Amino acid sequence: MSLRSIFFFVLLVCATALFSQPNGHGQFLYPERLHADVELLRSAIHEAHPDPYRYHTRLELDELVNAISDSMVVPMSIVEFQQAIQPIFNALGDSHCYAEWPLDYAQYLRTQALLLPLKVRFISEGSFLEDELKGFRSIPLGSRITAINGRSADDIKERLLASVTTDGANRSYAERKVEQEFPQLYHCFIEQVASFQIDFVAPDKTIGKKQIFAMSGSDIERTRKPSGSSLLPWGATWDAESGTMIVTMRTLDPDSLARAGQRAERFLQQLLAEAASNKARTMILDLRGAGGRDLGMAEMVFSAFAKQPYQMLSDMQVRSIEAPEERSSHTLPTEFYASADTRFLPNAMGAYRLPPSDPRLAYFDPLDGAFLGKLYVICDGMTRDAAAALVMMARRNHRGRLVGEETGSNAHGFTGGPEWIVTAPNSGMRFHIPLVKYIPAGRGDGPMDRGEQPHHQAYRSAWALTNGSDPIMSSLLEMIRELE
Repeated sequence: MSLRSIFFFVLLVCATALFSQPNGHGQFLYPERLHADVELLRSAIHEAHPDPYRYHTRLELDELVNAISDSMVVPMSIVEFQQAIQPIFNALGDSHCYAEWPLDYAQYLRTQALLLPLKVRFISEGSFLEDELKGFRSIPLGSRITAINGRSADDIKERLLASVTTDGANRSYAERKVEQEFPQLYHCFIEQVASFQIDFVAPDKTIGKKQIFAMSGSDIERTRKPSGSSLLPWGATWDAESGTMIVTMRTLDPDSLARAGQRAERFLQQLLAEAASNKARTMILDLRGAGGRDLGMAEMVFSAFAKQPYQMLSDMQVRSIEAPEERSSHTLPTEFYASADTRFLPNAMGAYRLPPSDPRLAYFDPLDGAFLGKLYVICDGMTRDAAAALVMMARRNHRGRLVGEETGSNAHGFTGGPEWIVTAPNSGMRFHIPLVKYIPAGRGDGPMDRGEQPHHQAYRSAWALTNGSDPIMSSLLEMIRELE
């Protein structure tokens, strides 16, 4: 997006805010105080963000911030303020640098706000109903939603996508993120009403209308039918017909595994033993929806499939290596600053990077008994951070074929790790400022502002929503059986 387009968007958002009704408990925030919060955000970005001028120069970024601040001439609600500053985060193009709701408003959205109790899925044909969140079905699953309260479903989708901060121009992450938070985002950025008229086209092509009443998040939790025992984060099944081990990893966060009673090392050892016992010819690694900021988990998992020594990162960069002056508005990662000045060396443009001898830039060896058969990796827009790094290693080491969507983390460098959390004293918004930029080893084949690209693009279908199947996995298994 050009700087001229960003300025136009800013003016449009602020003009809309003048005539909109208050959101966020109906409280208005005065411009003078909002200006101070914007300046706090500006200073934090310039001081600590590891790659703030990736898509725009410092001068361009400052001009954008000035335009946004100058446009705040009337009181705003918290939602209007969020919309006004969103272009700053879009200009940075970093999904880990974003504005989070104040604690009280976030709690209100989770428990009290009247929400549209629908779960949607975006596919190429439009917006489709995946589930109803009120305990019973009134619209056939898999129906294409054409309008809500007279608003086009396509228009609603685009407005909500604009509220999500992504890595560069990554649309797949934005779509998956809106799917996850559709009821809350609709409440914030579309309308707050007690009922909704849903226009839809059912799977049998009949056209229908249905009125749905709003529910609070607390009511949704109370009325939803139990879905049975929750699945473990990691699991593996054996498909004898194709000679394939199917491995599902819903997270690469070690804390999440520990809470579920799983140990990564033990799981991988048992997986390799079972694959050897079954004489598995192929393995499918399903990383859809997986994240986790500990890149060491990606290195550990890939060692179970690697055929030769491999490198995960070619560089790590930071711009803040000394803890700033203590401020009540800033929550800082003290452990990071305890040793950052000894681990990073000065680089150009005020940045610091790891020395080439740092062990995190070293080559790693495969595990003894690593799986050497064919490998397929399924990924989507919510495959991020450590899971995205794992996808990148699989492709760049020519170890596996990628199936699905582009990853949610940028293929040429993404941020993460320790962060500042800056709480704006007037609005209460919490600004997340990551401190580390990771440069993956190898080179992605796609555009500089997108995620790692799959070899074979595959998406969920409307038909699958009707019967709850997984066509991507089914089609992949069918292909493997035909090739054997």
